Amino acid sequence: MNVSRGFVAATLLLGLLQACGPTHTDAAAAGGSGPGGPGSSGTSNGGGAQPSAGTGSAGAGGSSLGPQGSADKLDVLFVVDNSMSMGEKQRVLAGSVPRFVARLTNPLCVDAAGAATAPQPAGPAASCSSGSREFKPLSDIHFGVITTSLGSHGGDICGKAGDRHLDDQAQLLPSKRTGVASYQGSGFLAFDASGKAGVSDPAAVATDLSAMIVAAGEDGCGYEAPLEAMYRFLVDPEPPLSVEVVDLHSAPVGINDTLLAQRKAFLRPDSSLAIVIFSDENDCSIIDSGQGWFVASARTPEGSSVVHMPRASSACETNPNDACCRSCANSEGTPPAGCSALALDPVCSVVSAGQSYASYDALADSVNLRCFEQQRRFGFDVLQPLLRYSQALSNPRIPNRAGTLVDNPLFAARDGKGARSPTLVSVSVVVGAPWQDLASNDSSNSASLEYLDSTGLERNGRWPLLIGDEPANVPPGDPLMIESIAPRTGQNPLTMLAVAPPTSSNPQQNPINGHEKNSPEQWDLQHACIFPLATPVTCQADSLGCDCAPTSNGDLSSVIQENSALCQPPGGGPSGATQYFAKAYPGTRELSFARLLGERAVPASLCPKNSNDAASPQYGYAPAFDGLLKRIAKTID
Repeated sequence: MNVSRGFVAATLLLGLLQACGPTHTDAAAAGGSGPGGPGSSGTSNGGGAQPSAGTGSAGAGGSSLGPQGSADKLDVLFVVDNSMSMGEKQRVLAGSVPRFVARLTNPLCVDAAGAATAPQPAGPAASCSSGSREFKPLSDIHFGVITTSLGSHGGDICGKAGDRHLDDQAQLLPSKRTGVASYQGSGFLAFDASGKAGVSDPAAVATDLSAMIVAAGEDGCGYEAPLEAMYRFLVDPEPPLSVEVVDLHSAPVGINDTLLAQRKAFLRPDSSLAIVIFSDENDCSIIDSGQGWFVASARTPEGSSVVHMPRASSACETNPNDACCRSCANSEGTPPAGCSALALDPVCSVVSAGQSYASYDALADSVNLRCFEQQRRFGFDVLQPLLRYSQALSNPRIPNRAGTLVDNPLFAARDGKGARSPTLVSVSVVVGAPWQDLASNDSSNSASLEYLDSTGLERNGRWPLLIGDEPANVPPGDPLMIESIAPRTGQNPLTMLAVAPPTSSNPQQNPINGHEKNSPEQWDLQHACIFPLATPVTCQADSLGCDCAPTSNGDLSSVIQENSALCQPPGGGPSGATQYFAKAYPGTRELSFARLLGERAVPASLCPKNSNDAASPQYGYAPAFDGLLKRIAKTID
């Protein structure tokens, strides 16, 4: 008997959904990626948990973290997006790093109001001519870099690397790249003013750190997982060697002993810890259980083609939190109370020939967008809950792979040292968002830029603009922070400037994101923000990292039809093969995670206010580092 490959895949997904039970719960919000189905991840912006972030808040349930701890050494981990079109942003980050390292090792002298005094001391041993140091100069620092690429979580889209870096396993970068320097082959860089346990020249360390960041490259997996990569390297008691499909479920396999050894060497038990998350897309940390593999697959495990993603019931379109919102692929004997049977649903009842449930066609199911609004579009959510990550940076005990509570490696006492306090953790989240939405009121209209920390954003009422209120089904108040394929409308509530239409030929009509674009092939989202490249780039044919690239035969018709602001000259005009601007998409998951951390997190925009003047103290991501340094200062002896 001939059976269509689509039917085989449809039957497989039906079985998974039936075996996994309900599709939209918060049952595993506190507990990692143990056995469970699509519902085990909660809603995509954090399982509905959005507590107010007060001073000292753990963010995970709002419990106090205790008094602020202090340390005399610092470990800094960079989590760098290495997907396509990240090259130019990595270079700006690399150009911003030397000032950050210099500030850590030779802090500014400031007055009582925190303003820098003049002149500044030449070195850490010099005294302030006026004022006092913003914090004690650090003489012992580790710097590490990992990427956001964790493969396909059992699927195949990022499963075969070839000459690309699709799965870096959250290991330190020199263990995944050739020719990248590290201290004595450790995988990380070490600064030690005495020269005994590291390089004594901070400028040399900064140079190597900049090179390490650029070495991340832009040939990684498009399912960026910065939060899960951070978790694996710093926290996971049993980081997997791989994630594979076992009995039709994603499952972590093996223990990555290399990563565990790197973690032990890099992360001192008595250090202050700073984490820099750097990504131009929303977090796509897929669960390593249930049907996580299906989202990142072009084929079923046995090799036959997969049908497209299932559609969601009609209730999902208006309210993904509705009890009647579920996948058209559900195999249910009785519908939820008050809900129509899926066979009677106006969406789910429309089933194409050869399929077992209503599914998207090729146009509406770009594999590039399978992490976007999963509950609304598919009726289930297979992204990790954000509480997994806020609790990992807050709680002394966390669940292991089997769901048993164990000591959190990040906080556990070892080597004769006591337990690390969660107050020693600081996080900078540099993602897609208008810097105007994140800036202090005083700096919004000045040459300088100062970012509000998470609690400052709370006090100033900015969180509703940035992430909305997902449990209440309220989108972000800033339309530029709404993930959408279709052009958006409205105006930024702070600048009061309207979103410009996709017909615009002026890439600066709206100073935040230029203007909306067309997406006739429905493969990409609208931008949250853009910024000018210091040097425009002429895109080569089929260049994966260039946003304005023609096809292999030089055809520019798709670039012209898309009419992206990235490809238009600053003075205006039609789109072409030269890229003048870089972009970032709404980073609502990373921002929601930052909110959960309270004052320990300082969100910043991936679109710098100043991307051209490298000599300026405000260049690139210096304002993001300024915010992080203020937070780090609270953790230093």
